[in-house]
Amino acid sequence: MGCLDVAESSMEENLLTYFEGRLDMAKKSVVDVKAQPGELESSPHPGMLFPEALKAEGVETFFGIWGGHMWPFVDPMIKAGIKHVTMRHEQSGGYAAEAYARVSGKIGVCAGTVGPGSTNLVGAVHEAHLSDTPILVLLAGHEANDDGVTTLQECYAEKIYESFVKLSKRVLDARTYKYWFRKAVRTAMNPPRGPAVLEFELNALVGPHPAEISFYRDNWLDEPMRPSYPDPKAVERALQVIYACDKPVLYVGDCVMWEGAEAELREFARLAQIPTMGRRGGRGAFPEDDPLIWKSADIGQGADLFIILGARMDFFDFFGNRFAIKKAIQIADCDQYLHPWIPTAVAVKADMKPTLKLMIDYIKKNNLTPPAGRAAWLEKVKETEKARVAYHEKRALQFKDVSPTHPAYLSKVIVDTVADLYKDGCYYIADAFTGSNILSPFINAKFTGQVLDSGPHAGVGHGIGQAIGASIGCNKKKMVFAMMGDAGMGLSGMDIETAIRHKLPIVYFVNNNDGWIGGSDAQYGPNLGWYGLPKDEVLPHYFIPDQRYDLMFGAIGCHAEFVTEPTQMRAALERSFKAAEQGKTAVINAKVNKVPIQAILDSPICALMWKHLPWNETTRYMRKMRAKFIPGMFPALGKYGIKPEDIKYDRWMITDEDFELGIPED
Repeated sequence: MGCLDVAESSMEENLLTYFEGRLDMAKKSVVDVKAQPGELESSPHPGMLFPEALKAEGVETFFGIWGGHMWPFVDPMIKAGIKHVTMRHEQSGGYAAEAYARVSGKIGVCAGTVGPGSTNLVGAVHEAHLSDTPILVLLAGHEANDDGVTTLQECYAEKIYESFVKLSKRVLDARTYKYWFRKAVRTAMNPPRGPAVLEFELNALVGPHPAEISFYRDNWLDEPMRPSYPDPKAVERALQVIYACDKPVLYVGDCVMWEGAEAELREFARLAQIPTMGRRGGRGAFPEDDPLIWKSADIGQGADLFIILGARMDFFDFFGNRFAIKKAIQIADCDQYLHPWIPTAVAVKADMKPTLKLMIDYIKKNNLTPPAGRAAWLEKVKETEKARVAYHEKRALQFKDVSPTHPAYLSKVIVDTVADLYKDGCYYIADAFTGSNILSPFINAKFTGQVLDSGPHAGVGHGIGQAIGASIGCNKKKMVFAMMGDAGMGLSGMDIETAIRHKLPIVYFVNNNDGWIGGSDAQYGPNLGWYGLPKDEVLPHYFIPDQRYDLMFGAIGCHAEFVTEPTQMRAALERSFKAAEQGKTAVINAKVNKVPIQAILDSPICALMWKHLPWNETTRYMRKMRAKFIPGMFPALGKYGIKPEDIKYDRWMITDEDFELGIPED
């Protein structure tokens, strides 16, 4: 037998032995032994405390992405029946948790692993902070014994978040877990509401099941603190002021939503006959098709009493200055919602529900009736609102035949379609920068928190996750319409796969104007000519035109539509809503007109941001805006005979001549 034959023979024997061994192992491996629980695994372990503590707080769902450092607590949570909505990006999970909280009234929960998970969540948590939304952020942490040595995904989330959240804690001892869970939830839900962040160090997380420490009792504050009740004398004084005024208005904010005080608000407003506006979470608390509703700034400016009910006066209200408030009553459940710069006759620090109940009881007991001048005020409010609605209707129809579709006409079609299909409306998610701004005044909100946005955070891309959180938060009981822009789609679009996976009734509408911040040509000229870039240079701020988001998401299971003309819009919406009702998430990709300018771009703050653009080089529109909003910064305007009151333009339809760069030659 040759060497080759011997080798082949040995190989055959070895293979036979190997496969016989594999057959034996298939029958019973050396590790197939029954062990006593806890002998060959860490059990019970600290991660088991997570579902126990969270269920005690009513948590049923959490959003996020799992990772190695999280497995010890994510695994027990899922196994215990807490639903894990697995996202494609942690940031979208944070946005989903925020919307879930605002829709359900419960704490929103999101999770991320150490390092990239913790840092990816920052934007969404900051949005919840500025929106005063209670969310609980669960973060994994690296092992403390490796601090400072560049261990795997080393990160100190407690330090990252502590500058803006209500509570940020790196928990190093598993014996304190249940205490910190309760404290975090209570802190997040206590006014002013906001995020609480818990970071769990790995060594403690995988150690033995802990006993309780007396200083950190797990039943601390087992029941939430009772609501704060108003001082009856302060309420009486407030009502005296209200009933002495002919022209009061109510301005209603988030606190009414969080405290579920809609019924009391409606009874009080109708009993006292006070025109009412809802802001952010308070929008829809009083139905916007009611004769008592007001939305026009002229009414706010004409009021002789401004009643601020649980609303924060932030940048988008010009801190209250746009209403030229003469006298106010402020009612809020925390100091942060009582504004010292507003001229105030009475301030009441108490929860909305008991305060409104006390006011209603006092009115009925004392048979209070509005003063004689109130009737004329109510009639003026009604006529002003009627004129506002007619104006927007007329403006929308003005652009009916404009192609590509004008956002004003688009807004009318969207709202009309929703009204015809859904009597009580749907959730509107506002993300598209220009599209959402123009859509908002057309919406008639019917229920509290119906319109969700990014608040003062003013972010982009939040709408994808918010739509998911809203849909899950309402148990798919309402349709969700998310007005997206193409920029937001680029940031968060892949989480539409999450919506598809969960068969959520969502219609994502892409207000496609091919770039960041539609209307940039108005400042920088056609094709951003102010920059003076070479002819073949790829332009900043813009994308490849006419991106086919419908094809992208249709390929992974969405109902998809591509709309280029206004005449196509209604039918595309109806088909998309119908598909979403059947659990097939929809994406409508709509080519829209690029001319309209978002309101904030046509404002003093943006005029200030563009103050650096040379007068002689920028567009005619930019010069008009500067002259209109910041003439005091440039006294020389008067030298050239330029007066702010002479400036005229329509930001919804800027003319070609206003896009021209530079001063024309004589």
